Amino acid sequence: MASRGQESFATPSVLIWARESAGYSVEDAAKRIQIKPAKLLATEAGESRITVRQLRALSEFYKRPLAFFYLPSPPEKEQELHDFRRHHETQVKPLSPNLKLEIRKARFRREKAIEIYDELDAVPERFTLRASTTEDVKAIAERIRNFLGVTIEQQTAFKNEYSALNTWRDVVESRGVLVFQASLKKSEIRGFSIWENPLPIILLNTKETVYSRIFTLLHEIAHLTLRAAGLCDLSDTDKIEVLCNSIAGEALVPEESLLSEEAVTGNNSQTAWPERSLAALSSRFSVSREVVLRRLLTLKRTTPAFYQSKRAEWKKEFEARQPKSEKVIIPQPVKIVSHHGKAYTRLVLNGYYSEAINAIDVSEYLGGVKLKYLPKIEEVAFKNSAYQE
Repeated sequence: MASRGQESFATPSVLIWARESAGYSVEDAAKRIQIKPAKLLATEAGESRITVRQLRALSEFYKRPLAFFYLPSPPEKEQELHDFRRHHETQVKPLSPNLKLEIRKARFRREKAIEIYDELDAVPERFTLRASTTEDVKAIAERIRNFLGVTIEQQTAFKNEYSALNTWRDVVESRGVLVFQASLKKSEIRGFSIWENPLPIILLNTKETVYSRIFTLLHEIAHLTLRAAGLCDLSDTDKIEVLCNSIAGEALVPEESLLSEEAVTGNNSQTAWPERSLAALSSRFSVSREVVLRRLLTLKRTTPAFYQSKRAEWKKEFEARQPKSEKVIIPQPVKIVSHHGKAYTRLVLNGYYSEAINAIDVSEYLGGVKLKYLPKIEEVAFKNSAYQE
């Protein structure tokens, strides 16, 4: 066993790669293992060494296995996602360590999913839906709805917002997409997508409201359909983001369905909309009031001034409700399935029960979960009722 002060022989170039790929500065990493930045810089340059204990601390901080640091050279550079996010700063803000970690986790899960399919001699479904940026928005949106197979009758019968989110997520996963969730800063990202085939990836931010996540899910489906995946904040400045917003809006609230609603046909005004009507339409389509009003603006049933005034009003209303007085405690099995998705979780469990993977693999593939939770995880993953997070 190594003594407390035994020097490590980590590869300097791997140390640099691990820190930079995790999104940390020299100062951040040095502070974490309680050494001076100059000492870490010297270690990364091969002019000094840190102890095995300190290397273990870096391993935990960077979220990389200890053995990784003894590789002869860094692995190939991971492909960066296209950044569609709107930034008010003059320079693009780098991705946070948490976001970088979630991107790595998403890619890791997909890699393991492919391996399990191979072990089971099964073939994952391929994502065949495709469209061009030059096509009509309504045509793309209709194609997405037909591809997912959710009818307006089903949509307007959702019991609550979680039922809506889980149904949309389930049908997206059934079409060969891995849908994950993670808790990230709302100011940084609303979601992202990674184009691979089979098993493209979508990640939703649980810090967003449920209705916002539903919209983001369809927004990211639009990205995959256009083969233009990346990091999104659903801005109104990037052309692709605007297009994907329009596609998602039309897919969730089709023009013909919206204009035939009694709350719309009964409104004689072409500009002002009562709050009760917007709330009713929001509940009817399981989308936010802002999405409803944006659709009405697109269809020239209101004005930009009215839309902006309502947005400002809702923003104040939302801020007045923050923060929540009590944090909701989510059971661990529910959280595991919520973050990993039913499709991926079921695949891992099937691989385990078919002896394609072992208990250690299951724990690793599901984020370090304890095996005692497996029966409850199975119950959540295979039942059809909505799970809430």
